[in-house]
Amino acid sequence: MKILLVGGGSGGPVTPVLAVAQELKKLKPRTEFLFVGTRQGPERSMVSDFGIPFKSIAAAKFRRYFSLRNFLDIFIFLFSLLQALFVVRKFRPDAVFAAGSYVSVPVAWMAKLLGAKVIIHQQDVSIGLANKLISPFADQITTALAYTAKKFYSGSGLFTKKWKAGAEWVGNPFRQELLSSQKPDRKIFGLNDKLPVLLILGGATGAVQINSVVEACLDELLKAHQVIHQTGKGKKANFIHPDYHQYELLPFDKYVSALKLADIVIARAGLSTLTELSMLGKIAIIVPMPDSHQMINAQVIKGASAAVVLSFDEFNPVDLPRIVTSLKFNVSRQRMLIENITGLMPKDAGSRIAKLIIKQVNAR
Repeated sequence: MKILLVGGGSGGPVTPVLAVAQELKKLKPRTEFLFVGTRQGPERSMVSDFGIPFKSIAAAKFRRYFSLRNFLDIFIFLFSLLQALFVVRKFRPDAVFAAGSYVSVPVAWMAKLLGAKVIIHQQDVSIGLANKLISPFADQITTALAYTAKKFYSGSGLFTKKWKAGAEWVGNPFRQELLSSQKPDRKIFGLNDKLPVLLILGGATGAVQINSVVEACLDELLKAHQVIHQTGKGKKANFIHPDYHQYELLPFDKYVSALKLADIVIARAGLSTLTELSMLGKIAIIVPMPDSHQMINAQVIKGASAAVVLSFDEFNPVDLPRIVTSLKFNVSRQRMLIENITGLMPKDAGSRIAKLIIKQVNAR
């Protein structure tokens, strides 16, 4: 069985795809994989940790507002279609699996044209344009959240006609290493046993807002916590302290260890991150990216009382240390947040999607 995996531009669309690849390998050990992503995104390094071959193609951004760059991106998209056609013809996959991202559109279209099965997964509450563009040709659609499965759209992405075929709610795939019982060694980060751990995730591409706010109030945060800070590729904070541990990108093994060791996590509202926090039952402060799909994700999390959700204005260097400290000493609130975030999603999404992919391949 040959499976073409696709995604990128940021870490969000990559993590669930790799998690499903893990499950497919368990069920079908002889499965061959090829991952197609972008040239500039973090996915190449993420995929290399799994030993999966990687190819990059051009990725056009589909802007739903007037911009002169849209005209240039028409030609980039046509070029990406040719690149995708070449990759698909050479690899000849039985199926393509994607979880969003613009780079998945030309690959899914060309794969369908050449007879491969197309399976897509929708992570966020708000359905992305890439998945809207692919869905008319998809053989299987899955979603992370039950709400999204009921509201899934099909069509060109320019219309909002509901598709009666719908999608299947399975939860969101995550790396099984998160559930291993092995306790990480604090020494790999140089942590001590006296202070709780505050993990700050700027994301694979970095979050300037999170990094700048954290840097401005690190002195206060370090009075009661030791900090692990993922600043994002190419971004650094100018701060030195024995209890401050900075990484542009956390390697895969260290990323899992950091999540497990963290007492409180500050992160964006991407569904991959929220899924991992849910699986581990972590106390979290969520800062959604302004004017993005993450705002709707954050509303769902806030409505479920599953995390502390801060708006752009609320996340500032004056209030953040106070909020973190209040969480540290409010045991009843900690228990509530842990219970609610743990119950957000099923824990077998990766396995369920892997079985659906195999089913689609066998039906060819």
